[in-house]
Amino acid sequence: MVELQRDSAYVLYIEDDRSSMLLIRHIFRKKLPEFTLLEAGSVEEGMRLARIHRPILILMDIQLPGMDGYEGVTRLNADPQTSLIPVWAVSASALDDDVQRGIEAGFQQYLKKPLGMGTLVRLIRESLKLESREK
Repeated sequence: MVELQRDSAYVLYIEDDRSSMLLIRHIFRKKLPEFTLLEAGSVEEGMRLARIHRPILILMDIQLPGMDGYEGVTRLNADPQTSLIPVWAVSASALDDDVQRGIEAGFQQYLKKPLGMGTLVRLIRESLKLESREK
């Protein structure tokens, strides 16, 4: 696990691909410094971190070792400790059927790789501002 900052809200990224993780880490350092990025290489590790840190958003790949993202989002949504945390898919599986399956599994958003930095930053900021107003 890597934490980029301490005095801010947490965002958890569950990803086993090193280059994808480095890209998100860079985006958070440069464009989203108000959030602390937590990193997990598997769904199991991500679920543990989500229970401990209660992130305000979880970004999760679909193709992961062991448990895949579809099962992961189902478990996160079923767990009372994590069920209120929005979970977004971040995946290279970009066919319409893949997106539909992800939404049906419980992802609130389905972002397709490669990610556009500006789009990702805008979506995160818009979503998290909206949610903070609702609470």
